[in-house]
Amino acid sequence: MTLKTQRRLAAEIMGIGENKVRFDYLRLEDISKAITRQDISDLIKEKAINKRITGNSKVKKEKRNRGTGSIKVRVKNRKSKYMAKIRKLRRYILELKEKKAISQDEYNLLRKMAKSGQFKARRYLQEYLTTVMKKILPKHKDKFGEK
Repeated sequence: MTLKTQRRLAAEIMGIGENKVRFDYLRLEDISKAITRQDISDLIKEKAINKRITGNSKVKKEKRNRGTGSIKVRVKNRKSKYMAKIRKLRRYILELKEKKAISQDEYNLLRKMAKSGQFKARRYLQEYLTTVMKKILPKHKDKFGEK
């Protein structure tokens, strides 16, 4: 008693693969007599034909979509913050160079350090200049007066 046709029909009706179709072994005679789609769908409603449940599909799905290409993160916000910070730092470093507080080599070094993210803000850059490079900084004129 081969149930190949019934298995194929049940899989098509349920929208799953043939290997996922499970027959109730107590109702095999009824299933073997079912020839039409209507007979098979009636047996599905009567729970004589079921889906085979294998494993936790949710966990498998989560594991499947974990590649680096599927990470969707907005870069715009981080980039705009970086741009605002780097422009301030570069402007300040250029100002120091124009006032002859630092040399050309030091200017290049500080620009590279700023680009690599060594300084969170201008204050950290000033701190680095006074402690590590032991430079005397000129007064900086800000929008709100001298600092």
